[in-house]
Amino acid sequence: MHSILRQFQLYNIVTVVAGIPLLLGIVLAANTILSLDRQAQTSRLDQEVIKLVILFDNLAHNLAVERGLTAGVLGSKGNPDQVAALKGQRVKSDQAIASLLAYQAEQLSSSLIAPLTADIESSLNQLNTVRAGVDKLTPSIAPFAYYSHINQLAIDNSRLMMSEVGNEQLSALGGALVSIIIMKERAGQVRGALNGVFARGSATAAIFASIENYIRSGDYAKRSALLELPPAFKQQLLNQERDPIWQQVESIQKSFLAQKEQLNNINGPNSVEWFKMATQRITLINQIRNVLQTEMHALSEQRSIQTTTTRNLLGFVSLAFSLLLLWVVIASVTNLRQRVGHLTNTLSNMAKRFDLSLDLDQSGKDEIASIASSINQLTHAIRGLLDNVQQANDHSTDRLNTIVDSARSLGASSQATMAKCDNIATAMTELSQSSVEIAHSAERATEDANTMNQQVLECQNQSKLSFHSVKALMEQIEATQTCMRELDKDTQSIGQIVDTISAVSDQTNLLALNAAIEAARAGEHGRGFAVVSSEVRDLAQRSQQATENITKLLDRIRDNTKRSVENMDKSQTAGTDTYHSVDVVRSSVENLETAIEQINQHISSIASATIEQSKASEMVDKDVDVLAEIAHQTGNQANGLNEIVKGYQSEMQEMQTQLSAFKL
Repeated sequence: MHSILRQFQLYNIVTVVAGIPLLLGIVLAANTILSLDRQAQTSRLDQEVIKLVILFDNLAHNLAVERGLTAGVLGSKGNPDQVAALKGQRVKSDQAIASLLAYQAEQLSSSLIAPLTADIESSLNQLNTVRAGVDKLTPSIAPFAYYSHINQLAIDNSRLMMSEVGNEQLSALGGALVSIIIMKERAGQVRGALNGVFARGSATAAIFASIENYIRSGDYAKRSALLELPPAFKQQLLNQERDPIWQQVESIQKSFLAQKEQLNNINGPNSVEWFKMATQRITLINQIRNVLQTEMHALSEQRSIQTTTTRNLLGFVSLAFSLLLLWVVIASVTNLRQRVGHLTNTLSNMAKRFDLSLDLDQSGKDEIASIASSINQLTHAIRGLLDNVQQANDHSTDRLNTIVDSARSLGASSQATMAKCDNIATAMTELSQSSVEIAHSAERATEDANTMNQQVLECQNQSKLSFHSVKALMEQIEATQTCMRELDKDTQSIGQIVDTISAVSDQTNLLALNAAIEAARAGEHGRGFAVVSSEVRDLAQRSQQATENITKLLDRIRDNTKRSVENMDKSQTAGTDTYHSVDVVRSSVENLETAIEQINQHISSIASATIEQSKASEMVDKDVDVLAEIAHQTGNQANGLNEIVKGYQSEMQEMQTQLSAFKL
């Protein structure tokens, strides 16, 4: 954006910058004026709509009055007073008809008005026929339905016309006016219909339904009016509704609606009293209608005058202000162009001649004067600065020579640093390789230690199994030893039993011997007894021989048992020694496992430390490479600095030549 603006002269930019807002202001003012003009046209349109609605309302009002008087004439069979009143009302109705048909709108479209008035005008063609029939008291067309039809057309036309109103306040008042007109029309219809009912004292179901519909429609219209009326008019309607006449008419209507089941005998006031009261209530409604008409007409007139005045005033002020701003812009741009031109020419001469001795015109208090003053201060400062620059140039030349020498020394130092870095890098590479080999050896030692640890674990498991086997063997030896001791005891008991049997055998042998002696003494009679005693003695001898054999056998068993007990004692002693030896071996294996685990940890620590040392060596190697690169770059930069300084020396010489061209 800045580059684009710099392509144009300042006064042209100022002209555009000042002219565009001015032009926009004029356009906005014109748009506002056009908007106000449209509002004025809308106000005039609303005014014409209100006038036309009032004409429709006046037509409906006068025809409603004529309808009521017509009912009175027909009901009274041509009462002269009623006829005179009817003729006077017909004149007013004709005037309302003439005013409506003669109305020529300026803003409203004829295509909108023509269809509305055409239907009414077509219906009015039968007005004279209806009137003639009424005058003869033999109407061929029902006057009540005829007048109600025209009034309904007028009400519908009023409602349609109110939709064309642009002002919200007028639209609300118009809607309320239409509701009031409907109320008045329905009140007139109820008045006429009930007038006939009360005159006859009876009604048909169709008449009852029509009257009920008129009353309900009037109530709906009253509700709409209360919702749409401004507070003041709403209060007036409520006050009118509290009037005794209004309340009496409402009471009569409710009484009639309550007699739906006795239509042949309707109770109510006489027709003359009813017609008078109903007319008075219509007069109350008409008062509100008149006030609304007056208010709408005044409001539409006020809106039209107000918008027209505002439009004219804004147009005049906008034109005057635009001309004033245009003159100010032209004068300002002309003055700016002259002063900027003078300033530009002076600066151009200073630039072409390198003449800093010239001063700009700084008279005035505007920005250009401030710029000229600032430029003068700048040229004065530049003069002093150029003097200082020339002096500094001489000193800089000397310093540049010193910098050249320092750059050469820096280059030599960088070369030496690079050589040292190469040596360090070689040593660190060898150290890194050694660390890697140590790490690999430590890893292999760790693997061997792990293998040994596995073998020790297997040995420990075998030791535990041997320990448990020896322990079980000791328990079996103790159990066997106990059994052998019990066997020795049982053998001794058997020996005692054998001794008893041997003693019994001896006694038996003695008894057998005595029996043999006694048998011998008995002679022939004791022979059988001698045989028995002989057998008994043989048995006793065999028993004694058996007991001796058992005794020998028991002696051998005792000897064997004794030796077995002694051997079991020795086995128990040996097993105990073996148990303790296995336990010592198991403890030693556990200690060996712990020692191997510690050795494994030490080897792992050595491997980790070696790996870290290798990484550190690699990092140091990289750092040394970086340091060597830095030293190399430093040498290059030193050479570059030397070249730059040489170029700077040339530039200083050129600057000295250029400084001599300025006029101070």
